[in-house]
Amino acid sequence: MFETSTKLYSNKYIADLAKMVRKQIKEWFGDTMNKAFLPFIEVFTWIAALLLLDFILQKIFGGLFGLIAKNLKINWVQKFYRHKVFRTLIHFVTINILEDINPYVFQRYHGIDKFMDKFIDLLYILLILRLIYRVIDAIIDINDERENHTTVGVRTFGQMIKIFASFFGIIYFVATLIDTEATQILTVLGALTAVVLLIFRDSILGFVSGLQISTSKTIKVGDWISVSKYQIEGVVKEINLAITKIENFNKTISTVPTYDLIASEVTNHTTMVESDTRRIKRPIVFNVNSFKFCDEELLSRFRKIDLISSYIKLKEDEIKESNQSVTHKDYIINGRQLTNIGVFRIYAENYLMSRPDISKSDKLVVRQKEQTLEGMPLEIYCFTTSSDFLTYERIQSDIFDHLISASKEFDLVISQPFVIKHNDKA
Repeated sequence: MFETSTKLYSNKYIADLAKMVRKQIKEWFGDTMNKAFLPFIEVFTWIAALLLLDFILQKIFGGLFGLIAKNLKINWVQKFYRHKVFRTLIHFVTINILEDINPYVFQRYHGIDKFMDKFIDLLYILLILRLIYRVIDAIIDINDERENHTTVGVRTFGQMIKIFASFFGIIYFVATLIDTEATQILTVLGALTAVVLLIFRDSILGFVSGLQISTSKTIKVGDWISVSKYQIEGVVKEINLAITKIENFNKTISTVPTYDLIASEVTNHTTMVESDTRRIKRPIVFNVNSFKFCDEELLSRFRKIDLISSYIKLKEDEIKESNQSVTHKDYIINGRQLTNIGVFRIYAENYLMSRPDISKSDKLVVRQKEQTLEGMPLEIYCFTTSSDFLTYERIQSDIFDHLISASKEFDLVISQPFVIKHNDKA
């Protein structure tokens, strides 16, 4: 290893300091060690000094930034400090000093000079990438606290910037390492565009989906959604570039591709939660063989039921007037008649209307659905005055407990699946 001629540089202070350190090393080790090792000792001394300087700067200014973040209580300052953005900036000071002393120390020795030039450039590339990553993480963290529709766009856009920064960072890293132009590497990669698109397919789709979700404001972190394609229902915990994390109600975490939030059917229940109402839509299936016209015995029982007593009296008057022209009034099928299922439907409507936990401003319907092999469904369609899960389930259970039990007073039979009992006896 031989000394090379140095160029003239303007920083006389660093030049004098380098000469002083070199002279001191020769005085200490010149008599006891081979002169070929003296350059290594000088390089090692400077690197150790720079590492110590960086450690001291981190302790002093890192602690100072910590006090500022704690006392100012400015959100972005606290997030930047938590994600070590300021500490990363301090590293630039050390590398800048390393770059300044390079001409006076490392460039003097053949072999070390080219290595240090590359080493400094590589350090800059790695540090810039680290700074970009930490700034993006801090911005995402700041935006996540807002829990609005921009959270999705910021997160996906930030992750896409990370990918592009990593991509170009790797290219410049390799170009610096092999002493070539980055454009030449990009030219070679241009021929591999199809492969790159295939590799980053999910990331590109996720990025586009994230922007669409952000602009359309359909889903945000914290929303309660259902994804029919995967039969998943839960609360959105995170939407990133590739996947979306959904916390199910059994506390498990499901992940779906982000682009499926756009490409497939997704139901957002957040509007329902914000309105503090929740829909009940469930049928009671009756055996049609239990349907019948109401005779006098049934009507006399119905008159005693408070919720439909006035309805029965009103209908009896209407039917009596309507059936005046009927010839064979003793035959119940002639003329208009009430049926037990029809009266029960009115009873169910009045019962729902009488409950304070059922919304009166939203739709309330008790309707017959198309008959099936199991029987005829009578669907209850209404909204509770609370969207709380526990309260909703209690209200729904109370309603169906009552209606199913009350149906017996109307001589109605609930359909049950047929059970075939096998006779094991020979």
